[in-house]
Amino acid sequence: MASAFAVAGARINGAEDGTGNAPKPEFFATFQNGVTYAVEAKRRQNWKSPFELHSGAFLDELHGWFRDKLYKASKKALENPVYWFELGIDADIRPDQIDRLRELIVAGIKAAEEITVGGTPPSPAYVFVTNNQDLVNNGASNLGFFALLVGFGMADFRDGVVEIETAMDNHDKHRPMRWVHDCLSLVQRVPNSFEGVPDELLDDQGQPIETLRIGRLIQYPRGDGSEGVGRIREIASMDQEATVVVVDEKTNQQIFVKVPLTPQEAEAAKKFGNTIFGKPEGPREAITEALRFYDRMLEIYANFDRTSLLNQIRWHYNFAEFQKLDTDALRIRVAREITKSVV
Repeated sequence: MASAFAVAGARINGAEDGTGNAPKPEFFATFQNGVTYAVEAKRRQNWKSPFELHSGAFLDELHGWFRDKLYKASKKALENPVYWFELGIDADIRPDQIDRLRELIVAGIKAAEEITVGGTPPSPAYVFVTNNQDLVNNGASNLGFFALLVGFGMADFRDGVVEIETAMDNHDKHRPMRWVHDCLSLVQRVPNSFEGVPDELLDDQGQPIETLRIGRLIQYPRGDGSEGVGRIREIASMDQEATVVVVDEKTNQQIFVKVPLTPQEAEAAKKFGNTIFGKPEGPREAITEALRFYDRMLEIYANFDRTSLLNQIRWHYNFAEFQKLDTDALRIRVAREITKSVV
């Protein structure tokens, strides 16, 4: 549990590091933005009802357990609380059962929002729900991992349709916890630098096919209609195409270019993420939604100077207003505008 926070970039401190006599959590996690979260963890020791997702008895027990644990955790009045509940279900959770289990969990946590502590609503909290069968059964044949992140009492952490700027605001606000969830779900299928070749990128004779690669020279169309040559610096794939950062060989200018992926590249990227393109990095999920693409753009722009950032959006009708932003705000705005232009 603590390792997921550590991988996400948080500094971990034990509860004994807290001051005062107030109730303490399992541990504290401080992220680079300076925010410290108090992480409370509880595990279900045994279940009276069999694991049957359409059973009223199992549903009542599940929702009752969430209500009890959320009430007790809320009574601690932790600052920036994160509640981590391990289900401890000794059952093979099949892929076709995942959606139903998620629905039951979300419904149970939402129903518990009506509780009060001392006559007042509980503090909003992030709730992680996991299930590790091997924690309750050493001989478990299925070590499949289940993880879900739910907002407890958080109106801006709900599924639903909102305007994209609002969605990006909410995504920025909740990014640390979303990243913890992603770190939980990462499957180490490839090394940090992809040195091998996945089957998807081999031809019928087992030889590697030509693909996009970090560091490769490509031709691209300039804005004036001429053809430029640039070296690929970054690649962010999304579905059937990739957005490529190209550094022009003559001007050294950085340009964004959209490149269609071959069916083989798209399939490999879906399975292994952007590591197939040769960028040394940790395993990364394939980007299939706008907010994931936005995250990737923020990473790419992290080291851009102000002039380079402005060059990315000179075409925008609000360019004059964007010039007034400080560099940090400009970096976010550029990432957002590029994302909106792609999705």
